[in-house]
Amino acid sequence: MEHVYIGHFLTRIEAARRLGVPSQDVSERDDLLRVGGTWLEEVYFEFQFTTLGFRDDLGRIVRELRRTFDDVTISDWLAQPNRLLRSASPLQWLASDLDVRLLSRAATVAGPV
Repeated sequence: MEHVYIGHFLTRIEAARRLGVPSQDVSERDDLLRVGGTWLEEVYFEFQFTTLGFRDDLGRIVRELRRTFDDVTISDWLAQPNRLLRSASPLQWLASDLDVRLLSRAATVAGPV
């Protein structure tokens, strides 16, 4: 199964700067999606951040989905069209500032498979 990755990506240090925390705290967060980390340092999806900091609305969805799914599966789901979101992807839904409660419902009802 192929997954869709939406870049750009941030290093741990870049993510820490955006979050305003020490770099060692970044990898411990359960609301932050990451890729890699086995042989090389992990990277973080830039779409999780705004120019002002972290997207808490997305973080809540990630935390909810992470109970069942891994980061790659969640990031793929975020990039795919969703029938409960009028065929928008969850990332498009968030970018359009639409109802986050409906996105949370989509995550529960029509989340990753």
